[in-house]
Amino acid sequence: MLRQRPRSVVAVVAVAVLVVGALVVTEVILQVASRVSRDVARLLAAPWEIASPLVPDERLIQRGSPLRFDHDAAGYRNDRRPARADVVTLGDSMTYGPVDPREVWPRILSGATGRATYNMALPSYGPVQSLLQLDDALSLRPQVVIVAPYFGNDLFDSFLMIRRHPTLQVALPSDLMRQASDLDRRQPLEQDVASPFTVGVDGTEQQVTGLRRWVSTHVQLFKLARALKPRATGVPRPDPLLSRNFASAAAALTAERRESLSPVEARGWRTILSGRYRLRAVDDRDPRIRAGFLAMCTALEEMAARTRAAGARFIVVLFPTKESVFWPRISDPDRHPGLREIVANEDRLRAELTGRLRTHGVEVLDLLEIFRGAAEQPYHEDVDGHPNGAGYRLVAAVVAARLAVR
Repeated sequence: MLRQRPRSVVAVVAVAVLVVGALVVTEVILQVASRVSRDVARLLAAPWEIASPLVPDERLIQRGSPLRFDHDAAGYRNDRRPARADVVTLGDSMTYGPVDPREVWPRILSGATGRATYNMALPSYGPVQSLLQLDDALSLRPQVVIVAPYFGNDLFDSFLMIRRHPTLQVALPSDLMRQASDLDRRQPLEQDVASPFTVGVDGTEQQVTGLRRWVSTHVQLFKLARALKPRATGVPRPDPLLSRNFASAAAALTAERRESLSPVEARGWRTILSGRYRLRAVDDRDPRIRAGFLAMCTALEEMAARTRAAGARFIVVLFPTKESVFWPRISDPDRHPGLREIVANEDRLRAELTGRLRTHGVEVLDLLEIFRGAAEQPYHEDVDGHPNGAGYRLVAAVVAARLAVR
């Protein structure tokens, strides 16, 4: 018995080495496969990683995720990345589009005009990100580059970008940047402009720290086990604020929410306004918002010059806030928190921006009056500030008409 014991130990060690070796080989195979195959990467990804349109990026804060089924390999919302495109669109979620990719206005534009259109817009992007994307856009040798700023949050997003890239601050007043930086050290803008309401959060993403976070990020075997683990298939209940139903959204407005959100029914249109929140995003008395606005202006001017130098046409399509579109229909504006102020600020900033752009010979297509005069309400009836299907079709139609005219 004593003589057999060493053989048993050797056998156990041999089995352990084989198992560890098999795991290491499997891990290496999965590591390589996940880098060369998006299908494998998606298999190993967590559900929330596949659902998210964005992943962290050092240069752009965030970039498009290639794991999304409606994204191409470059992380943009297209079927594929072509070698060349007639039209390239840049912007934020207003141009990235709604849940259904068939309703994205650049895709509708392409179908209506027959011009190959490549959409490089992503949620949370502003004109400063668009400026940093421009070389990539021009590599597609487009005839037209369209950038679509949105007054609802682009000033905020632009400040975050120039804070990350100090070289982009050179064209801005130094005293303004000093005030903005001092204020942001005391109260970061991400916290200061945090949304007063929570919408669309399904609680799927797990909050993990330390070793498990590292393992879940880097170890492919862990990802494979997570993907194969049986999961509940129940669909979470939708947030009534995003129900697409006015009555449901209005009923969900608690007393606390009504401090920022307000229902409106005006001349056949109805929705939920978020004037106080939008006001914070366009209140350029805050030096950070003012710096973001000026950065947006200079980014668009530089993009125009570089696009023209490349022999392409450059068009700025301005998206207004839902609050400004509804404004002429509202007879009792003071019942809606922040509404009067946001419209006044947005009107002033729009005039300043368009004045600067036109001084530089930039072609501007402002959607404000087009949306106000729409035959059909161009926004959802709930708290969502993005256009609805009718709104996106309207954008595609007016852009198509502009492309037909030189």
